[in-house]
Amino acid sequence: MIAYGLVTCNETNRLQEGIEIYTLFETNCSDEARSRCAMQLSQFVRQRQGNGWRALLPFAVADANPSIRRQAAFLALTLAPSSEADRFPGAAELVRLICSPPVEERSPIAMLDTIMSLADLRFMPYLQRISSSLPDNRLARLLKESTATPNALSCSWLLDVLETRADLADAVTACLTGMPSRTGEVLDVIIPIPSWHFKGEAVQNLHGWTIPEYYARMASRLQDRVSPEQLASIQSSWS
Repeated sequence: MIAYGLVTCNETNRLQEGIEIYTLFETNCSDEARSRCAMQLSQFVRQRQGNGWRALLPFAVADANPSIRRQAAFLALTLAPSSEADRFPGAAELVRLICSPPVEERSPIAMLDTIMSLADLRFMPYLQRISSSLPDNRLARLLKESTATPNALSCSWLLDVLETRADLADAVTACLTGMPSRTGEVLDVIIPIPSWHFKGEAVQNLHGWTIPEYYARMASRLQDRVSPEQLASIQSSWS
């Protein structure tokens, strides 16, 4: 899988072929082996200064294990070098896959959760592409299935969705209500991207809020945009 990925990584029209090969790879390898393979592949990509990041897309799209899909999506996003066309081409490609007719039903939510969980506001334009492109039924389904963490990026985007697409109030409420149980703090961070460009790859925390503190920051934007019952559900989960 590593050899195939690195040989075909610069060709943008071979993802479906890569998924078909990945199916055979998945059948014959354990979850641990596939995860280790993704990490080995990422090391090759780092050594090549980002060349080859697309080789991680079959892992992100087709693996049966959501943890491996999220791992591969994060690696692809953070390893992809900037280009003249896009500052974060890894994010742009994940968004394209999310907004296209699904190549594989199990893939979009892992890719969306990966972007949402970056907690870096530089990725807001990519999330906005999703909310402006997906029809209500597809976006509502993704939001209700999301396991993203609360952070400055994910919460701000959900509030934007609520303001521009009122029909999705149920889905936004479900997403917001599920978030606080996944972390103890809401963070505003900067992520070194592309990661191979930096000596230190550690995420830089800029600021953090407790769960109740961040709810207080959101409260004014929630009022009058959700029903009293929805507001009570969100407030209860963030208290």
